[in-house]
Amino acid sequence: MDIASQVALLDKMLLSDVKTEFPYPLANEEKVAVSAYLLLAHACIEEYAEGIFLDHFDRLGELSRSPITPRAVVQLGFAVALSLPEATRKTMAYKTRTLEGALNAGRKNYLGSFVKKNDGLKEKNIQKLAEGVGVQWGDIETRLNSQLADLDTLGAKRGEAGHLSPFSPKTLTLTEQAYPADARAWVEAGRDAVLALKAFLTEDVDSALRSWADLSLPLA
Repeated sequence: MDIASQVALLDKMLLSDVKTEFPYPLANEEKVAVSAYLLLAHACIEEYAEGIFLDHFDRLGELSRSPITPRAVVQLGFAVALSLPEATRKTMAYKTRTLEGALNAGRKNYLGSFVKKNDGLKEKNIQKLAEGVGVQWGDIETRLNSQLADLDTLGAKRGEAGHLSPFSPKTLTLTEQAYPADARAWVEAGRDAVLALKAFLTEDVDSALRSWADLSLPLA
């Protein structure tokens, strides 16, 4: 199920019965539904974002077998070299050391040290995931500045929902209480942000493939 379908299903299951609108206070059952929607939708989007970067690692790994190595692959190799634990590097004997072997070790480390240890969707989390695959952070900031802000917002709202009881007196104030329209807007903006991130990374690899194809053409 793609990320849009996941978010739509959660919306249908959790928000469809919430009828109260601003400025009227939500019933307790409605507060639970909104909080659950925020938490579960954030979890789906977070997992999707992690998968995007892992897929990017794999695509660059495939490109490393090309006769001409694209810049993005070099950046990945540099990121792997910086992130591999010293103990792992020492066990890679020089006589058997290969680029493929290094990237395989790097992928295991990326999965364990970056993806599995990721704990959010905020800009700092995306930056860490990007660092592990060698993506130039300045390029992401330039192209996806507003999307990063949307992920920060969703991450903050998830934090509030995850650390505040839906029955807390704080949620009774209009400034604290999240209504379905609010939650839906935050989640959909986060969903669109990770889809834009995926398009950015895909374009980065596709551009590398086009450049390699152009260089591979026989000279006239």
